[in-house]
Amino acid sequence: MRKGLKYSALSGVVLLLAVSPLFAQKVTTTFDKANDFTRYKRYAIGKNYLLTHQTADIQANIHKVLADSLNRQLQAKGFILDQDHPDFTIKFEAGAVDKADAGGQPDMLYGVPVGPAFGVVGIEGIPPAVWTYALAKLRLTVTDVGTGQTVWTGLASEKMDPQKDLNNIDQKIDSVMAKTLKSFPPGSKSK
Repeated sequence: MRKGLKYSALSGVVLLLAVSPLFAQKVTTTFDKANDFTRYKRYAIGKNYLLTHQTADIQANIHKVLADSLNRQLQAKGFILDQDHPDFTIKFEAGAVDKADAGGQPDMLYGVPVGPAFGVVGIEGIPPAVWTYALAKLRLTVTDVGTGQTVWTGLASEKMDPQKDLNNIDQKIDSVMAKTLKSFPPGSKSK
């Protein structure tokens, strides 16, 4: 194998690993450090917001799965759903935006084609690969009923494969919900 071709093939593999879609979750939380979260026992679900490009019945199912998961996670932490006399309200905002990435992908069977006809943005000689995904986001907002102030916010984002992940949406949402609520309430691992 020629030295230049070997270099192009190695560079293509490195480029592929660097730009291949990673499906890791990213979660950030903020909270009011002056708030006493230990006094919270009962919660109510606030007005939720869901934005998707799905049909109405699939969107309704996603909304139900989100609400059920939220309730399961909070009740597992010892909180009691009480819409009439809550200590705090919690709401979710969720949605997804279609995205696409492109990168070089060498042909594993025939090797990397050489020549300007195959040179596309990036390293010459490596054909492009294009894939689509959805960037899904979930924001949970906790509001103190007594003060009306937001006291905790969790934001999760994750790249998802719409075709694959809609088939196991319950597990995917439970995973994202659990990781988002992991630090709620602040100062304790579990309630």
